[in-house]
Amino acid sequence: MDMLRQRLLLLILIIMFFSPPLTVFAEERSINSSEVAVETVSGNNIAPAAIIEPLRIDSTNLYEGMEQTYGQGYIPRVVDGKAIIILPLVGQTYDDKVTVTADLGTMKDSPFVFGNYSQTVDISDGAYVFRFEILLEAKRINGAYPVTMKADYLNAEGNQAQQSFTVYVTITDGSDPSVQNTRETIEKPKLFISSCETDSQLISGEDVFTVTVTIENIGAIRARSVLLTYGSDTVGIVPDEINNVIHLNNIASGSSQTVSFGFQTTKDVPAGNQTFYVRLDYEDLYAGVYTETRTFLIQVTQPAEMEYDSIAVPGQVISGETFLIPVNVFNTGKSTLRNVTATISAPGLFPLSSVFFGDILPGQPGNGEMEVYTGRLSMANGYTQDYGKTSGIFTITYTDDNGEIHREEMEFSTEILRPVIEAEESNKEQETVGQWWISVLVAFAIIAILVAVIVTTNFTRMMRMRVHTY
Repeated sequence: MDMLRQRLLLLILIIMFFSPPLTVFAEERSINSSEVAVETVSGNNIAPAAIIEPLRIDSTNLYEGMEQTYGQGYIPRVVDGKAIIILPLVGQTYDDKVTVTADLGTMKDSPFVFGNYSQTVDISDGAYVFRFEILLEAKRINGAYPVTMKADYLNAEGNQAQQSFTVYVTITDGSDPSVQNTRETIEKPKLFISSCETDSQLISGEDVFTVTVTIENIGAIRARSVLLTYGSDTVGIVPDEINNVIHLNNIASGSSQTVSFGFQTTKDVPAGNQTFYVRLDYEDLYAGVYTETRTFLIQVTQPAEMEYDSIAVPGQVISGETFLIPVNVFNTGKSTLRNVTATISAPGLFPLSSVFFGDILPGQPGNGEMEVYTGRLSMANGYTQDYGKTSGIFTITYTDDNGEIHREEMEFSTEILRPVIEAEESNKEQETVGQWWISVLVAFAIIAILVAVIVTTNFTRMMRMRVHTY
């Protein structure tokens, strides 16, 4: 019997040595830590009320277009008939936006072409940087002219706040002020448009607006046969009357006259600051002929209009791989589309970057590609499965000339598939497990046969020994 036990033990050891390890049953699982626990600690200490500081001019840094800082005595440049004013403001606001409007003062003897100069900018590199280009009159007088920059914004607590900053524009390429007087002392008339007002600050396409001007005679004698002609060199701004010439009464020295006329815009008028002109033709008592022309600005707004191609997302995507989505947008309006951005959002899909087009001019397209990584559904909240159907939203955002943000959205769907490598490994694992079970069954069958042979042999030997004994 001891010999039988030794043979059985040796046979079992041989089978176990040549059989595959039991670790094939173990499921190897990798854990991706996609959730981070965040501990929030709230204290009972009450912080003192914050001091709300107003905006201030950055006097230490030099910005593009500046030859010296405000601390060094910044002077706006006068180039090509324009005064270029750079105004850098620093400080904290509620929504990181500031609006600045330029007040050019009175029109009399002013070197500026009057219009609506206003800008709204976002914070960039810690500052709100404004750049104004103000047109100058051709017959300007040398001197220093103050321009008041009026800032409107929400302070750090969200309350409306206003401030004023004065910048001086120095004119050196005009006429000598010593030869220009408020009233001409020589014997001739001099008509001057002392004010110009419109009944609307913002003009849109296919609109009508009225202009009212006041004309003063600052000369020494009467102006006779005064003709006022109005018009515009801008496409889409035309007089609202076929006859754009108005005959005025004679204007005596020191007197003034007010007159109104109208313009209309077409749907093709471009957005932005556009110009119109007023020309005065008149004579004096001695048949002298004179002409005065002034140009004025009007701000035109047009609705932002955009179209885009439907995005082509594949019907099936494989987890762990990336794919490209072409993005094509078109500016079909007359105003500039600003900060145009496209992105997508869907469970299991992760855009590696947004498509940023920047500003798209009227009539221009914007073309780009978005690269998207395919993950697993379980990476999103509310999903337990890794693969299957998913749906999301394709979004395009842009800002119009009035600072209003627009959003266009389109829904899409796709199916996330199991990675090909993972599927092959699963099949191989199932084949390995089946082969192992076959090996085990064969081993047990061999053991059973050997045991039966050994038992039978020993039993036969014992029976023979008993027969010989008897």
